[in-house]
Amino acid sequence: METYQPLRLGLLPLPTTVSSPTHNPDPNPILDPLSLPDPDLVLDLDPLISDEEPVDHFDWLPDPVLLLILNRIGDVKSLGRCSLISRRFRSLIPLVDQVYVRVDCVIRDDAATASTSANQTRTRGTGIFSHITRAFHSISHFLTPSRKILSTFQSSPSNSDISHHSPDEVLRNFKELRHLQIVLPDGELGLDDGVLLKWKAGFGSTLETCVILGASSVLTKPENPNPSSCNKTGEEETINNAILKLRIIWTISALIAASSRHYLLEKIVSGHETLERLELSDKDGQGVLTMDKGQLEGFRASPISASCGALRTVVPALSVKLWYAPMLDLPGGMRLEGATLVAIRPSGSEDLAGDWVLDAFDEPYQSAVRMLMARRNYRIEMNSF
Repeated sequence: METYQPLRLGLLPLPTTVSSPTHNPDPNPILDPLSLPDPDLVLDLDPLISDEEPVDHFDWLPDPVLLLILNRIGDVKSLGRCSLISRRFRSLIPLVDQVYVRVDCVIRDDAATASTSANQTRTRGTGIFSHITRAFHSISHFLTPSRKILSTFQSSPSNSDISHHSPDEVLRNFKELRHLQIVLPDGELGLDDGVLLKWKAGFGSTLETCVILGASSVLTKPENPNPSSCNKTGEEETINNAILKLRIIWTISALIAASSRHYLLEKIVSGHETLERLELSDKDGQGVLTMDKGQLEGFRASPISASCGALRTVVPALSVKLWYAPMLDLPGGMRLEGATLVAIRPSGSEDLAGDWVLDAFDEPYQSAVRMLMARRNYRIEMNSF
């Protein structure tokens, strides 16, 4: 006869057959322990009917893995959004060591803005001196003390209710910062259409290296170029006074832009002693300022020397090497007219044509650097300013 023995809660009763010698029902049957299921194999349905909240699978990830993911994100705007997800995310984000800050726009006071518009109108089309004039105007307004740089947490810069934050304020909560990249909304130099001017500068407590690549115009190489007009050499390669004057103006403009960016970094560098690499560039790809670990340590150890009456650091006395080509055809169909390469180091430096010059720019400009360095060069000495 079949009897039923209830087992664990949540399972259907299992039938148990017990036979007596006379096959008569036994009111107190003895159960065979071997006939019972293994308790370890019994399915417990309690978790399936629990009222608890579902498990957050991110909780299974250890902190180092989450930090690796957050470092891959990098963008300070996205990290700000991640901090709103949970308390754990908010506690880990200050430990991120690789951060990218995109400055959305620059806020100037009304007087400065009006002055900028008027000055740009007056200087437009005034010849080669417009290059350096507009550079000075742009830099002076970029460094106006009453202006603050908007943080990337802002979504609508035109809204007067938005609070303004400078990059050093945005980065204040990052305690383990090792690699930092800041991108400005545009370059400081106002250039005529078609003019190419790119620079890369390395700084410690002062300027250590600077490479400038310029061209009066950038064209597409004709499909069937005249061989006699390509990569001209000989007498036509000699640089005249007018060309040299413009190249010196380009050089001074780039140096002022670089030293102005250097001045802006003082609070950021002093507030993050863990920094090992810093890069300050612009969206236009005009200029890049870099500082490695040793240069950052030197920057903290020696107080910066600010230029009198200008919000930039002093440019030391310099040794300059300049290369020039009237026309340069690059791989990929690009043609540079009035191509110019400038390598700069503090006076007394011997290495003015090393790998630091060749590696300053990516292709196709790296090819232009290599081709120019094979040509005749000019040496110039510049005083501190």
